[in-house]
Amino acid sequence: MSPSEGVAGQVLVYDRIAHNRRKTWFLVAFAVAALAPFVLGISWAVAASVVMRLSPEAGRARAQARMTELILQHTRADGRERDQAIIDLERRVEEQRERAATLQRENSTLRMKLMPVLAAALISALVLLFWSIASSPTSRLLVQAGARPAVQAEAEAQRVLENLAIGAGLPVPKLYVIESSAPNAFAAGMHPEHAVVAVTRGALGLLDRRELEGVFAHELSHIGNHDIRLNTIVATIALFLRIPYLMFRREMSGPSQRSGTIWWRLAISPFGLYVFLIAPLAAALIRAAVSREREFLADADAALLTRYPEGLLRALAKIGGAGSAQTASTAAFEHFYFANPAEPGRSWFIGRMMATHPPLADRIQRLAGYEGDSALAGLERAVQDGRKYIQDHPVVELDQTLAPAAGDELSALNQGNVMGRVYRVASDEPVSVYEMSNLKSCRVATVEPGALIVGFDDPGPMCQVNTADQTFGYIPRSVVLTPVDDLIPAEVYDPQLRAAAEARLARATAAERIPPLPKAGLTTRQVMIALSFGVAVFAGMLLLLVEFGGR
Repeated sequence: MSPSEGVAGQVLVYDRIAHNRRKTWFLVAFAVAALAPFVLGISWAVAASVVMRLSPEAGRARAQARMTELILQHTRADGRERDQAIIDLERRVEEQRERAATLQRENSTLRMKLMPVLAAALISALVLLFWSIASSPTSRLLVQAGARPAVQAEAEAQRVLENLAIGAGLPVPKLYVIESSAPNAFAAGMHPEHAVVAVTRGALGLLDRRELEGVFAHELSHIGNHDIRLNTIVATIALFLRIPYLMFRREMSGPSQRSGTIWWRLAISPFGLYVFLIAPLAAALIRAAVSREREFLADADAALLTRYPEGLLRALAKIGGAGSAQTASTAAFEHFYFANPAEPGRSWFIGRMMATHPPLADRIQRLAGYEGDSALAGLERAVQDGRKYIQDHPVVELDQTLAPAAGDELSALNQGNVMGRVYRVASDEPVSVYEMSNLKSCRVATVEPGALIVGFDDPGPMCQVNTADQTFGYIPRSVVLTPVDDLIPAEVYDPQLRAAAEARLARATAAERIPPLPKAGLTTRQVMIALSFGVAVFAGMLLLLVEFGGR
């Protein structure tokens, strides 16, 4: 059976974009269904905590009623007749119970008023977090992996990628190289026009041309089918639902036992079981299932695109023998890679049920099924070649100053990028770069409109930047900077790479006929989200002032 007979009847190259769109809407519906009890539970807990701290009278009234009731029971136990003292105690117990009940009802009413406000604020915060994660993780991933632009020494690999992209009818992705001897690769980019492909030094050294074609074709399938966007949405939803669990795990590993006790009480409550166990587990399982499905289909697409399944089969076997673990990988980016970059040794449940990649042996069996058992011939030799290669080329630890290692997903997304991020100056006039964070300081450089610069995320009245000639300085935050997510700072500092990037961006701008950029630093959508968050916080503070201002 040829690959065209065995695969084409099931899937055509790059015809699943509409299917991915439908699946994206399904994931949005799932996110709403999963996040609704998540948001309600956290809102209820926060509202209850706020009410308890700001209005503790109900708790004290209940405690007084219980204390008076104990005194009454002790007095009755002494065998005394029902005298005036007992009658007074009984009346006091009833009064205290009524007062506690009244205060409890008032607190419940206040808690119900606070919950919508807190839920709106939490949803706004989640939207902002989703926005920061899913907008485009390309540059963050490239820097985190320690990638650099391919140079003349990788010209053969660039030609392979270019030929495959042209044959698939896709824009040619930029090629990056990761200085790691562990063979692996990944594709990134929310849109095919801005996609990149990164490959490790180990993959270039281990795989021959036909095997490298199979790996590149697999990554081009992800780009053409918009799998990267789909997987990013899935991973973001999963991270949303895992944030409380990750915070709980961090708290448990910390030295504070008092706060740990509070977290444990929270975790064993009904909504805590959902927030800390059910929701993150369901999200992780769906994320793993969707990601594994896309890996199988990308293998099938690669077989069709190259018309040579044996190349991809041998590549899978060699990588399986050598191992694909990346020292700087983190769970936040695992779904981008060709093979699972996680370190081996995980438990069966985490390593199989929740893994973003199917085992390489399963991928080989699935792909070989299109060709018959004859396709498996020679794979044992490929496995041995992979083992021998990694013995001769031990895994290289990435330079942590260039690719800072990240722990869990929160660490990967919260850590600062010391190398900066690439921006394009969208001003109509030249922009002055100042020596200090003050418009009265000396001007050290001038940046022309449309030029590329490197900006940093440090807070302050002015934005810290590096110009193309690596002059450090400050520019006003009123200057509009458009992020360029498929470039890394090293390309800005290299004159040839920078010139090519600026020419490409200029052509893209002319072709798309983008309207003039707004003068404001935020888009309309960004302003609306920020305003929504501000209104929610303001409404909450106003409600608290109204309720407690006169007390």
